[in-house]
Amino acid sequence: MTNLLVLDETKRHSELRAQVETVLEQVAPLVRETTRLELPSVVNFRLITPEQWQADSEADLSGLVQRFRVKRPRRHGPAIKVVQRVTLSQFRKAAPLLGGVLVMGATTVGPAEQSITMLVPEALQHSGILSSPEYLAQLISHELTHHAQNLASSHREIWATEKPAALLRAGTIKFLEEGHAHWTDQEVTRLLFGEPKDAGNIPASATSDAYQQALKDKRITRIGPRRDLYKEGLALVGPAVDAVGAATLNRVWTDLSLVPTRREVKHPTRWAARLDGPSPVETRAPGSVG
Repeated sequence: MTNLLVLDETKRHSELRAQVETVLEQVAPLVRETTRLELPSVVNFRLITPEQWQADSEADLSGLVQRFRVKRPRRHGPAIKVVQRVTLSQFRKAAPLLGGVLVMGATTVGPAEQSITMLVPEALQHSGILSSPEYLAQLISHELTHHAQNLASSHREIWATEKPAALLRAGTIKFLEEGHAHWTDQEVTRLLFGEPKDAGNIPASATSDAYQQALKDKRITRIGPRRDLYKEGLALVGPAVDAVGAATLNRVWTDLSLVPTRREVKHPTRWAARLDGPSPVETRAPGSVG
């Protein structure tokens, strides 16, 4: 039994809190059915201010680096400190636009290794998510899938015992996680509305001028991914589920050797074929995980 908690920490969006709670109750069983993954005993969604989003996101980023650092040899400490300083500096410059305008949802690790999804009402308005219940359902399905992924991989700790870089959101793991969540949100919205719904197709007229300007801001383009994690991730995960089923694909959350390589992200059928086999048959490309 999963306890679905939605907190309005802004104290100003009780109607949105109730709406998120209703959608969570609708999509939770569909996410379980679609992914064949369990949800944690407690699911936390928070409505927060842009300032709180910035503070909590920075703390989460620092925590990920620290968890990575303690698993590396001590001699790597100085280099990791430099990476942390540069990463945090870039984040702080972009954070006001990210948290207040652009970010539709973000799921992080919370206390007791639970996942927490942060939603900023102002950003949901700017991005057009609130222009249609269908987009909100897609967003919540997507973020809820990250809760299930995190539970299955013990927040990447299972992977990290072999390769600490798995703790950081980078490399092919990002394509896997986002592609799997996007595949799930497309399946869930198809079940709810008769066809998949994608916030990537929100009309520009439903978004704010501030949102459109933020997309072009150098602070954002400098740190944004060069490739479309959602589109390429969906192209990776979709054929794999078709080939082996969701339950077999779920072996990846507890087996680092099954994480797709860079070559497999570019050629998804290769990963599907490897998942279908009894054991890995392809040599991993150096650095392909993190």
